[in-house]
Amino acid sequence: MEEVFEGLVELLVILIAAKVGAEVMARLRQPAVIGELLVGAIIGASVLGWVGDGEAGLLSTLAEIGVILLLFEVGLETDLRSFARLGASALTVALIGVVTPFALGFFAVKWLSIGGGSTELAIFMGAAMTATSVGITARVFADLRRLHTDEAKTIIGAAVIDDVLGLIILGVVAAVLGGEGEFSAGTLLTITAKAVGFLVVVVALGHVIAPYFFRFLKFLKVEGSFVVGSFVFAIAVGLAAEHFAGLEPIVGAFAAGLVAGQTDFADRIEAELRPISFLFVPIFFLFIGTQVDVAALGDPQVLLAGGLISLLAILGKLVSGLGVLSKDVNRKIVGVGMVPRGEVGLIFAALGASQLSAVVSSGDNAIVVLMVVVTTLLAPLILNRMLRKEPPDEEAAAEEETVASMEKILDSPVIGSPEQDATRHGEPEEEE
Repeated sequence: MEEVFEGLVELLVILIAAKVGAEVMARLRQPAVIGELLVGAIIGASVLGWVGDGEAGLLSTLAEIGVILLLFEVGLETDLRSFARLGASALTVALIGVVTPFALGFFAVKWLSIGGGSTELAIFMGAAMTATSVGITARVFADLRRLHTDEAKTIIGAAVIDDVLGLIILGVVAAVLGGEGEFSAGTLLTITAKAVGFLVVVVALGHVIAPYFFRFLKFLKVEGSFVVGSFVFAIAVGLAAEHFAGLEPIVGAFAAGLVAGQTDFADRIEAELRPISFLFVPIFFLFIGTQVDVAALGDPQVLLAGGLISLLAILGKLVSGLGVLSKDVNRKIVGVGMVPRGEVGLIFAALGASQLSAVVSSGDNAIVVLMVVVTTLLAPLILNRMLRKEPPDEEAAAEEETVASMEKILDSPVIGSPEQDATRHGEPEEEE
């Protein structure tokens, strides 16, 4: 009974802390994930010790649920059919935005002997630097009514491709380094082939099976069957990824989202799972915060290495702007828009703190978290400043002007007024 009480207290602390951190950042007009990350570091074992050490138990279980939901939603919102419509610019930007940061991170660890300069750590650091957070950049464009610009479309298209490539890299890194922590070129090629093959098979089979599965859930009479079935679908494909391809379950969850997103039930799945995501996804980011060794951040060498890796991570994505092939698209804006690592970078940090702890020390993981925080905070500030100097999004502005005009007409004393309604129904107007 005492264990149950302690578990409930820990759950209470986790939920309140996550929401408080998110609320503070929201009021400061910063990404909520940063607040959840910082609060997690404060209440974690290295500072206050209010929650468990994260190796096992309630927090890690809830965090695993959260990251599965997160990746399932990312896949759900990724339209596979849009890949056929993506321009050459988005593909080129994505490829440069993956290759360049990976190379910079890999050689920085090797040449500067960060964390001992092992090949395994170099692979992990380079992989962590390939991430791109489409959500954070898209939010900045949306707030300034620029989502319909060529720059926004290029960034979002490239970021979606980066998500797919990044998750493949994540699965490969986990499989290659998660065992004995030894790098092998043959193993790398094998796992890469398995990762790509698994995604292709899941998408191909899921395109046929998923519509029937969700149609079956729709006709079930028990309340809640649809949302439970959707979550079971994500977990089942996640387990299949681990069992058949040796990949992380989150890669399978992403593939499940890709498949579910192509069905006619995508909107319903997203709507019904969103309240659950509001509950569990913030816990994942808070969990990452608890894995940060705050004392390690006080080490001058960690801060120096973290600053350097952050700088290289920014430069690696800025260079991706050179991949823009159209002369009418601002390359600088595209480059800056690709910089934030956000939640995708934190997923790599979680991997380093758990499965790859034999390869990635607490100090090395602190470097990754610092890089994620710096890029996630800095990029929206710069992007916001750059976009305000650009002409407004004509399509969004026209839409807003139309809505405002309609509201003005509807609020006028002629259309929609009680007097007109009375006259329309043949009722005489009252005389003063």
